[in-house]
Amino acid sequence: MSERETVHLERGFVLHQRPYRNTSQLVEALTERHGRVGLVARGSRAKGRRALLQPFVPLRLSWTRRGELGTLSHVEADGQAVPLEAQRLLAAYYVNELLLRLLARGDPNEAVYSCYSDCLSSLAAAPSVSRVLRLFELRLLRALGYGLELDRELDSGEPLDPDGRYLYDPEHGPRRVRDRVAEEQVYWGRELIALGAERLDDDDSLKAARRLLGRILERHLGERPLKSRKVMQDLVAKGF
Repeated sequence: MSERETVHLERGFVLHQRPYRNTSQLVEALTERHGRVGLVARGSRAKGRRALLQPFVPLRLSWTRRGELGTLSHVEADGQAVPLEAQRLLAAYYVNELLLRLLARGDPNEAVYSCYSDCLSSLAAAPSVSRVLRLFELRLLRALGYGLELDRELDSGEPLDPDGRYLYDPEHGPRRVRDRVAEEQVYWGRELIALGAERLDDDDSLKAARRLLGRILERHLGERPLKSRKVMQDLVAKGF
């Protein structure tokens, strides 16, 4: 970027922050119209802005930028911090890490921002954390252009049979299988249909969705595992 960019009061959330030089912070933020941005918050570690520059607080951000990193010029709250505790807080940090790994700086995508904002609201109120996360993963993949084929069989083009058994090709979609295949590789048609329709209302559908979406995300994340995912493995028995 060669021209100077000036942005005023853009809606956003902090995804991550770390100390930068003596008194500043380097902030990674997800914004509504500018996507992920990297901002230097000068002197923020010694001023009141530090309390605002935390994850899960809706903000209005202003900055100037010439190049990859911008300089934060103003920040103010745009509402109350999303109330998250225990498992819900850990789940929200997982969502933040996922976005940091999948999003490049400077790639505007309002659909991603909407997915994220809706996810935080749902995490604070929905009874099932697992269901919220699976729907976020599904919607995020769609927003990034990696949407899954979940209603038709790959070879025949026919609608999925709820009682059929399918292998899922991450690049193309479901293929019906009639031979013996390891169960961990197979999905019932009804499980794929439920995921495509966002009807994850029972344990079997949730488990299948976690298994499939985990495979798809691994392809895009590469070999380096998510740090938060390692921690969350301890919560699988609780339905995460």
